[in-house]
Amino acid sequence: MNTNFNFNFSRFLKVLRNEWRLNLKKMVLFWGGMIIITVLYFAVNRIDGHSIDKTLTFGLSFFMMCIMQGFYLQNYYHEFSSKTKTQALLLLPASRNETFWAKFILGFLLYFVLFSAYLFLVIKCAGIYNDWIKEIANWSLDSWWYNNFERYQTLAIDLQTGFICFFVWLFSASAYLFGILSFKKLAVLKSLVFWFGVVMGLLLLTCVVYALFTGVWPHAIPGIMIAAKTATGDNYCAIIQMYPELLYGLGIFICLALIAISRVKYNEKTI
Repeated sequence: MNTNFNFNFSRFLKVLRNEWRLNLKKMVLFWGGMIIITVLYFAVNRIDGHSIDKTLTFGLSFFMMCIMQGFYLQNYYHEFSSKTKTQALLLLPASRNETFWAKFILGFLLYFVLFSAYLFLVIKCAGIYNDWIKEIANWSLDSWWYNNFERYQTLAIDLQTGFICFFVWLFSASAYLFGILSFKKLAVLKSLVFWFGVVMGLLLLTCVVYALFTGVWPHAIPGIMIAAKTATGDNYCAIIQMYPELLYGLGIFICLALIAISRVKYNEKTI
């Protein structure tokens, strides 16, 4: 029954419902914890009586949720933490395909939907909070907070920025999935260390290749942007601006490859 590629949609739905039932309480506790942290963040700002920087709030929330993705995924693939749990998984009347994709939908895709809704609500509440603070703070016309209110209240996310955010999340999620199915103990922590080393290594390699071809050592900017001074020394050219389709395409390919490799490792874990 528990073969590699056997897939029955009716049985898959039963596995999905079972996963949902088993993890609903943990899911509610997780997102409840995120809401409590957010409320505390607003409360601290209220004590100071200052506006909330929407851009900073978005960045902090996005970074936190990308990090927490690993712990969220680990909850769904926790069976491999011991032989007993792995054996219990093998006894389920479902194929590896059905169990893997049921966990993937709830731990990967559903997380993205809830993650997006969480970010939207946080930014919306930040805007409401700022308007409320402005009404009751009685700032003078020449005060710093009054003059900088619009900057704090504005969050500009264009299509490119939105796609970069999506790519960062997709890479973090697929990298965590790969790490959870590759490492036995402390999988999330080991994944963070491993992929930090890989990204830094690729960044250094890109700098070396760029220097070999152009004779100019680039300035490495965190993320996927590599910038180098032009001949005048005043301007910068960035690879992400010169070849965006190449970087985006390569990034998406790497993420999909990690998911595919994770699927294979899931089979190896259950052999």
